[in-house]
Amino acid sequence: MFTLNKLSPIVFFLTTVFSVEALSQTDFTDGYEAAQAGDYKRAILLWTPLAEKGDPAAQYTLGWMFESGQGVPQNYQQAAFWYTKAANQGDVAAQYVLANMYQNGTGVKRSDQQAVIWFTKAANQGDAIAQFKLGVYFQKNDNKQQDYQKSLRWFTKAAQQGHITSQINLGKIYQSGKGIAINYKLAINWYEKAAVQDNALGQYHLGHMYEFGRGVDKNLKKAKSLYLQSATKQYAPAAYKLAELYELGKGSDTDFKRAAKWYRSAANKGNSGAQFKLGNLHKEGKGVKKNIRSAIDWYTLAANQNHALAHYQLAVIYEEGIEDKQKKQSIQHSYKKALQHFKLSSELGYSRAHGRLAYLYEQGLGTEVDLQKAVALYQRSTLPWAIKRYQVLSARLNCYDTATTKLFSVNIACTDRETLREKIKEQKIVPIEENLDLWTDTYFTGAVIRGSSKLKVTYTRDDFFVSAEYTFIGRSNPKLIGKVKNKLAERYDQPHSQKGTEAEGAVSYQWNLTDGIQLTIWREWPDTTTYVRYVSPQKKLLLDAQKKQSSDKTFIPAEDKADARIDPSLF
Repeated sequence: MFTLNKLSPIVFFLTTVFSVEALSQTDFTDGYEAAQAGDYKRAILLWTPLAEKGDPAAQYTLGWMFESGQGVPQNYQQAAFWYTKAANQGDVAAQYVLANMYQNGTGVKRSDQQAVIWFTKAANQGDAIAQFKLGVYFQKNDNKQQDYQKSLRWFTKAAQQGHITSQINLGKIYQSGKGIAINYKLAINWYEKAAVQDNALGQYHLGHMYEFGRGVDKNLKKAKSLYLQSATKQYAPAAYKLAELYELGKGSDTDFKRAAKWYRSAANKGNSGAQFKLGNLHKEGKGVKKNIRSAIDWYTLAANQNHALAHYQLAVIYEEGIEDKQKKQSIQHSYKKALQHFKLSSELGYSRAHGRLAYLYEQGLGTEVDLQKAVALYQRSTLPWAIKRYQVLSARLNCYDTATTKLFSVNIACTDRETLREKIKEQKIVPIEENLDLWTDTYFTGAVIRGSSKLKVTYTRDDFFVSAEYTFIGRSNPKLIGKVKNKLAERYDQPHSQKGTEAEGAVSYQWNLTDGIQLTIWREWPDTTTYVRYVSPQKKLLLDAQKKQSSDKTFIPAEDKADARIDPSLF
């Protein structure tokens, strides 16, 4: 609402608002002199009769006295009463103030319709601020009366009178093309008009046009000069842009010290982007002394303003930890803190955070394992490695819905090396060899599974189950395979196919289980040693393809190197 500060001299108020003619009236002048002397009650006594007789200057003045509480108790209803009297007589200042009162619901019932009526009356009398207000009103997209053409017209009228904010708004409209065709030349024209009035915002926007060559030839030196003019007026976004040009070496050589200086100028005014950038400079030791704790302080300030990348960097620091031989700047890794910051970064929409947060939920780091959350987050990420994890994990979850074949109480169609190892260990089965660098783990089973001697479990390069193969020593016993077959038939019914005969020669039996697992038992001849193998045909195809790439399980394909989960550099 348009008011003057209570501490503003009344003389300034009167001489600014009223004409020489108004001040020359004897009674009005007497009131003016009383007010100037600080005798506001006498001023009101002198002005009230004039106002009651219909003098618009006196009416407006009484309205201001009631609004500001000068000489009378503050009373917005009385203020609106006298402003209305003056406004109805065409007093432009009263029309403008009354419009503000309706807009804000001060002393009157709030009404955008009435506000527009009175702003329009003032604007039609050439009041630039009222014209600006109408431009804003018709521009708002939450307004049923939104009208870009009306907004443009009123902004133009105000801008032509030198109203700086209207000039800048016109520049933005022509630059963005919102409601009209993009016209960079006109945008520059209006930005220049604001800039030549030494306006920081106008200089900033004009600098932006020169930096990116919109409507003018690209000129980084000119852009830097304009950003500098704006930044020296304490405009934080300009200080940020100036710092960025120094950091990236645009328009001059790279200068990290100057970059740090201007980032700090913007950061100290609360610019979260500059706070984040200062965190990066302290983390890398560019232009400032390398100091991870200072980096964390700046990242934290930015994160407190919901800066997604700042949360992400804090999460990376806490997830990985930082070792310092002198122990002065060591940061102990904390999955809980990492989870907290990845979660906040993800909630702010940062795609990299979706994937990293999903990984923590998948592995149960800093939280309990939650595969459903992990899948949902992987699905939101655009990172190649996260997309692959989504495909694998979603297939795994779908697998849980259909898998029925169990070994050691685990659904083998869906399991992985870590899980199966734990379950085998619970059965007191002794490992012969467990090595993550090999495709297969081997165990001695004779003490636990009667008649057996060995279990060999094979995995993919990603350590997902492929097959489990038991060995039963035959000792020239041709009936052994029949005994094993009958034992399996108790669980899976009769086999679906048979080759050979039990009495003599090589023989095999096969079951095609409901979840896709193939179960096969066989023996050669004359050796009657019997083998039982559970295999996932789909995973077997994957294993064959991986071995074709390289027989070395530790081999990492080039595309997987590029999609490594922990990216070495964020920028």
